[in-house]
Amino acid sequence: MAADAGARKIQELLNKKSSSLGADLAEIARAAQSAPENPYGVMSQSGIEALADVRQYYRRLRRQIAAIKTSDKAAKTSALQSLDALDTAFGSYEQSLEFGVSEPALPKVQSAERKALQAQGKMKASIAGLSR
Repeated sequence: MAADAGARKIQELLNKKSSSLGADLAEIARAAQSAPENPYGVMSQSGIEALADVRQYYRRLRRQIAAIKTSDKAAKTSALQSLDALDTAFGSYEQSLEFGVSEPALPKVQSAERKALQAQGKMKASIAGLSR
């Protein structure tokens, strides 16, 4: 079955490059890398703000995709679930920040990483499903 206009629009949105998203992700990585040098191992405010911006970006993208009409309900559902998984992963990471660099933070960071890898796999599958 060829992709309809809605499925193509969803695929386009998922593949769209965003310089602000890239900058925010780079800031999160930079802030996370320098966190151990900060008092109590707490991430800098710029990293925390970038994380909030990333979550807002993906939530906005989810709302856009949810509003698109397509006959490929399975692919749309998969894309929405992938975005939900990304939000959960970033939310888990955000919650781990409360502990700074500490023993209690480790399981939360590991959980966030696991969720992020799962979300990445789901997103790739969603995009591939929309490409049919």
